[in-house]
Amino acid sequence: MCEPATLLIASAVVTAAGQGYSALQSAAMHRYEARVSDANAKLESESAFRETENTRQAALAHYRRVAQLKGEQRVAQAANGVSLDFGSAADVGDDTEMLAREDARRLYDQGAEKVRGFDIRASNYRASARGSRAAAKGAVIKGAFDMAGTALNAATQYSKMKAA
Repeated sequence: MCEPATLLIASAVVTAAGQGYSALQSAAMHRYEARVSDANAKLESESAFRETENTRQAALAHYRRVAQLKGEQRVAQAANGVSLDFGSAADVGDDTEMLAREDARRLYDQGAEKVRGFDIRASNYRASARGSRAAAKGAVIKGAFDMAGTALNAATQYSKMKAA
């Protein structure tokens, strides 16, 4: 059978190795979480860019529909012999233009709100990635301290055994 000092040292080595392995596993898990968060942040940023482009395209399509509507109004008015430069005919054109601008503003506001949501989520993912990287570093440092504590505890017990 082994003497107690040998068992104490072996126990301390096994415990310290387990703590070191646990720390490395924890750090690897946190680094993985950071990579996932970085990837998600990138996807959210790409979605924000796409939404900006989609909003711009929707506004262009809106203005094309408005131009077509204004053209139809002018043709109808001219076909009925109505002067297009003043009176009700001019008011219809002005009102169409005003409503078109309001609708376009709504399109841009809705697009900006969606982009804002993507930006907020991307920012949250970047913050999560930073937190995960910090946790990985903390896990390694904690593991080192745990291993050192185990070694010191074993040394203290060994010296008590020697003194006894």
